[in-house]
This record gives sequence, C-alpha cells and structure tokens, in this order.
Amino acid sequence: MTGKTREKIYENEHDAVNDFIQRKEAMGRSRRTLNAYSRTLKSFFHEEFPDLAPEDVKVEHIEDYVGTLADRNLSRNTKRRYLESLSSFYGWTMKRPRFEDITGNPAAVVLEEIPQKYRDRPDCATWESAKKIVHNIADPRNKAIAVILAKTGCRIREALEIEQDDLMLDDGFIRLRERKGGSQTVVPVDEEVKHAIKRYRLVRPDSDSEYLFLSIRGNRVNTTQVQRAVRDAAVEAGVMDEGETRFHRKFTPHTFRTVFTTLMRNNEMPDHYLQYIRGDSNSRTMDIYTRVDRYDAKQSYLECIELLDL
Repeated sequence: MTGKTREKIYENEHDAVNDFIQRKEAMGRSRRTLNAYSRTLKSFFHEEFPDLAPEDVKVEHIEDYVGTLADRNLSRNTKRRYLESLSSFYGWTMKRPRFEDITGNPAAVVLEEIPQKYRDRPDCATWESAKKIVHNIADPRNKAIAVILAKTGCRIREALEIEQDDLMLDDGFIRLRERKGGSQTVVPVDEEVKHAIKRYRLVRPDSDSEYLFLSIRGNRVNTTQVQRAVRDAAVEAGVMDEGETRFHRKFTPHTFRTVFTTLMRNNEMPDHYLQYIRGDSNSRTMDIYTRVDRYDAKQSYLECIELLDL
C-alpha cells in the first residue's frame, strides 16, 4: 500500500458513515486513522453487505464478516483492527440522538470475543544486538536512521517523516510530527544521535525537499529500504540468520523500539517520561493530568540512555 493510498479517505453510500468520518477529521484524527475507518466501513457496507443499512446490522452479520476475514488468513490482531473501526463507528452514532435508529454496537459484542494477541519479545531484542547492527550499517543515511530508532524508540514511519525544520540539535531535541494518533512530540536526543545526523547531512543529496532522509534521487526514503538495510546488517552481525522469518528470531526496525523500551525500563526511567518519548497513543488521557516538561524528560533520558559506541 502506497503512502497516498494509506491517506485516502473513502466516500460511503451511507450518510451516517460519512458524517462519522467528517467529524473525526474535524477532531484532528490522522489521515491514516481516517483511511482505516473509511476503508473498513466501505468494505463492510459496499462489498460484504451492500443491502444492509447501518441500523440493520446485527451481531450475526459481524460474525459472518469475521468469517470472511478468517478466509483471507488474516491474523487475530488484524481482524481486531477491522472490528475496532466498525465498533468506533457504532459507538459514536449511539451517542448522537440524530441516529436514533442505531440502538446497539454489534461490532463491540464480537470484538470482546477476539482477545488481542501479544507477541513475546524477540530473543535478539537486546541493546548489544542493536549496537552490533548499527555498527554494521555503513551508509551514513541508514546508520543515522538506525541510531534514531535505537535511541528514541520511535516507529520507522515517524523517523522517515522527520523534516529539516524538526531538528533542534543545539538544544538536544528532535520533533517527531507523525506519531500514532496524529500527535507530535519533541523528544530528547544525545550526542551520538546528533553526530550521526550531522555526518549524514554532509552527504545528503542537494534537494529542496523538506524531508531529512532522502534517496539518491532526492525523494523521501521508503520503509523498505530501511528494512533491508537493518536486515542485512543483522545478518552480517550474526544477530539473525539469512531468510529468518520467525518473529522471536528476527531483528526489524521495529525491534529497536522494543530494545529502547527495555533499556529505559531497566534503567528506571519514570513511565510518564517513557510514554511521552515513545509517543504512546494510550498515554494521552494520562497526559491531560500529567504535564510532561521536555527538559525534565531530557534530563531523565540522558541519565538512562546508553552508548552505541559509535
């Protein structure tokens, strides 16, 4: 799925669905979240049940839909994500009197019966493995990306969305503007991150693009390029075997997030600072009551982060 496809918002034949999407957009939901909502609702009402109106959907229809998803060999968590979009729609309409014909949330009923599956931490997800991988990445651009992933715990998409104006290196911060849920966070970085970025900028293609990380053609780097670089470095470093596909045996860009989280917790970083730096979407409710000062977070970060020995 391309970046443009992930951000497309699909029209629906049902006014209630379009109203739901428009209201969520007005409330600041990210384009990717709106894409997930609209894509799932379009699939459900246009393709699976074209003759059903939202108020006519019953639990058995949702169960039939889950059966269709199962026929596609989708994982349990993927099926949950589809149902979460449907449940969000029904939960929203039930709280609006103008949709008086919608009196229940059939998706929520079925969702309760599909527990979320939590994967075990990969065996190779250690700080020592991360160090070996970073050391085996020769390209300055890919090395800088890997250093940011390892030392901020951000998601790969968030790192690739960094723009030139997001760098506040003199103050020891980087802005991550495309965090999960559409939020943005100014996160602390240490001298190794600064050095890796400055080294890359010496060879960065001459381009008017606002993005920091560019391909040799001057376009924004895509995730596949970084995934390949991390995989090759992991194999070369002996962290994983060539062709390894088992979750607990492979090291991917997202594994850096696990490594960072484990390191910070082992070094006793307070949870509210860790959640702030990681950009956890489920911490937003807490943040209403707990204001995180970026300089306090930076002090805690510098006390807990360890060196990659670059």
